[in-house]
Amino acid sequence: MLPQPSLLGWLPVWQRNFLVWRKLALPSILGNLADPLIYMLGLGYGLGAMLPTIEGQPYIAFLAGGTVCASTMNAATFEALYSAFSRMHVQKTWEAILNTPLGLGDVVAGELFWAATKSLLSGAAILVVITAMGLTNGPLMLWALPAIVLTGLAFAALGALVRPLLAGQVPADALIHIMALLATAAVAFTVALHLTRRRLLK
Repeated sequence: MLPQPSLLGWLPVWQRNFLVWRKLALPSILGNLADPLIYMLGLGYGLGAMLPTIEGQPYIAFLAGGTVCASTMNAATFEALYSAFSRMHVQKTWEAILNTPLGLGDVVAGELFWAATKSLLSGAAILVVITAMGLTNGPLMLWALPAIVLTGLAFAALGALVRPLLAGQVPADALIHIMALLATAAVAFTVALHLTRRRLLK
């Protein structure tokens, strides 16, 4: 008999991943900061020194928002494609978990929420750095944190969809993944368009 999925069945999987990550938290966070910081410093101050300011904002201020987004996407995608695959195929962690009362849906949901958590940690670390550099304006930037989590979930779900496709398998719920990504993109586009209009029409 298959185990019945529960609402919080993913939590033990997330907790297991967190406990493993906690042992290597500092190198992990520093690794997530290194690449975006190189772009911020190299492109922001190097290339940015040659570019004019736009409406009083330097190029590095523009680059800071993109760096948060790129860091968030990279962390979630890497976690869903490489780390989750390693736990599934190489380490056989998924097999061990599936020998408990948890089901496959719990494992996959746990992996997706863990990837979103990793993207939150990565995005928040970049937010701290750009705040220390003086590139944010007040506590309004905290509204980026829910967007970071949703971005992490979207890219983790995309990674969970792409991995079976590359192996020559079509996931049974591929249409749901695609519709969720399209809905997320549509909502994000609408909100971004509205906020951009409001900013430009001040």
